[in-house]
Amino acid sequence: MSYFLKEPPESSEHKSEFELLREMLVNMEGQLNQLLALQETTIHPPMRLEYLDIIDVSKLLKVEQKTIYNWVSLGKIPFIKANGRLLFLRHEIDEMLRRREEW
Repeated sequence: MSYFLKEPPESSEHKSEFELLREMLVNMEGQLNQLLALQETTIHPPMRLEYLDIIDVSKLLKVEQKTIYNWVSLGKIPFIKANGRLLFLRHEIDEMLRRREEW
């Protein structure tokens, strides 16, 4: 069974119904294409927070660990201190990478 009718039925009443259905299908196809395009470009936040240590951050930012410590003391990089360890939220580091020219 084909979902797309190639030729409309004979009577004029059926022809207008056929044209209406065809227009509705074309409209729905356009809306589906728009939704698919939106879905592909939508950024979903992570389900839970991801923490990085200083080693991970230095690798991501391609700087020495000493530089990270300096940035922490100068307040240039957001951090959390837990049990004496410096931790960094992944999404904040990703944001720094996007704004790299500022540091």
